[in-house]
Amino acid sequence: MSGPLARYRLVIIVTLLLLGGIVVNACLYYRQSSDEIRRSIVEQGLPLTGDTIFSQIDQGILRPLSVAALMAHDTFLADWMQNGEISPERASRYLSAINGRNGISGSFLVSERSRRYYYAGGIHKIVSASNPHDAWYFRCRGMRQDHEINLDRDMTNGGQATMFINHRMLDDQGRLLGVIGVGLPLDQLARQLAAHEQRFRRRIYFIDRGGRVMLSSSRAFPSGKRLQELPGLSALSPAILSGREAPQRLEYSLDGNRYLLTSRFLPELGWHLLVEQNASRALQPLRASLLANLAINSAILLLVVMAVLATLQRHQRKLRQLATTDQLTGCLNRLAFLDLLPGWLRHCQRIGAIPQLLMLDIDHFKQANDRYGHQVGDRLLQETAELLRSQLRGNDLLIRWGGEEFMVLVASHGLDDSLAERLRSIVARHLMQGAPDKLTITISVGIGLWQPPETLEAAIDRVDQALYAAKQAGRNRVCQAIPAPATGQAASAGR
Repeated sequence: MSGPLARYRLVIIVTLLLLGGIVVNACLYYRQSSDEIRRSIVEQGLPLTGDTIFSQIDQGILRPLSVAALMAHDTFLADWMQNGEISPERASRYLSAINGRNGISGSFLVSERSRRYYYAGGIHKIVSASNPHDAWYFRCRGMRQDHEINLDRDMTNGGQATMFINHRMLDDQGRLLGVIGVGLPLDQLARQLAAHEQRFRRRIYFIDRGGRVMLSSSRAFPSGKRLQELPGLSALSPAILSGREAPQRLEYSLDGNRYLLTSRFLPELGWHLLVEQNASRALQPLRASLLANLAINSAILLLVVMAVLATLQRHQRKLRQLATTDQLTGCLNRLAFLDLLPGWLRHCQRIGAIPQLLMLDIDHFKQANDRYGHQVGDRLLQETAELLRSQLRGNDLLIRWGGEEFMVLVASHGLDDSLAERLRSIVARHLMQGAPDKLTITISVGIGLWQPPETLEAAIDRVDQALYAAKQAGRNRVCQAIPAPATGQAASAGR
């Protein structure tokens, strides 16, 4: 078997051999360690550290809640509002100071009297019952509890998704002065949860009273998803949402894994805190040994497969290069040119350009080849190709058309001999390094446009005639082809 099938066969055989070794080794290891696994689960258990996680997360969320409560009972702010909100900048300075002292960035105040929305940067807007974005304020006006937590977008901070703590502010007679509070960017909270997940190797998420995920450390539980919709957890939702404030320890299975979960209701937030862990992660001694075993075998597999793939890729690149490029000059060959031509023509159509053909031939190449030998002749071809390539753009095509003849296709907006003259000039000025006696050579160039309905073959014939005319006129010059006739077959990429 040869060709691509042999390459795939080699990869399959090597991979199966290594995978077989990993599987056999793992099976023997599990068989010897099965008793240890059972003893480890029974004796060690998998107690969750939900209280530890809660105590740290509690500070990150409940502290802003305390800040909002203190702001709502600030007599300075209450007196300022009851005295007509003179000098609005005082409120902005106050909110800015709150932000600075407490390490937050979203404190705000909405006045019931003026309906002004104050933030650290000044007055954001006037809230209105007709504006759907202000519905939260009018909801807070009528709520019985002193505060609420809701998710919204902070338009004072570029529309960032934010958790707002909205606290009612009352005067001495219990009349509403406004709503004050703070906002916590959700991405900040999500980063905190993700840090806890990485540290404790447990997934953490908050759900509201209705079972909706409010915050999560894992993409597996996106915000807005309901607990009743999560695989494995849906059966536990009645117990979790029962409203019991005492922590609950629950278990569920998913995809063959056993998970331990603790649920705790936080009355300050009105949310449930859930922390879960895959039970297998508690088996640290066995896990460390198993991971080491798998890591060693996986590393062997990876190294061998990478070595095989690298060898195959080098072989494939070499075959591709042999099939598409001229080995002497590195230019495209005719086969590769015809393969690339349809896509190149579509590129010209997209940019509204016209294909322009350049046929180039090295003058007196046969005499130089006969005089200095084939090695010098080959070097002349290589250096000429390098000179031509140095003057072309990335989308231009350079093809070795045959012998000492090259063809160039460029996207043009009209017949222009400037490129051809530049190519002719740079070749004429160059001292060939591959030949003695400071040999210089020249090229003759024929140019012409290729436009519908002319075929590629006809266009090449016209430009060839222009090249022949340049030769007849003394060489080392550029001649334009006779324009194509107005009738003919439709343009195509084939010959």
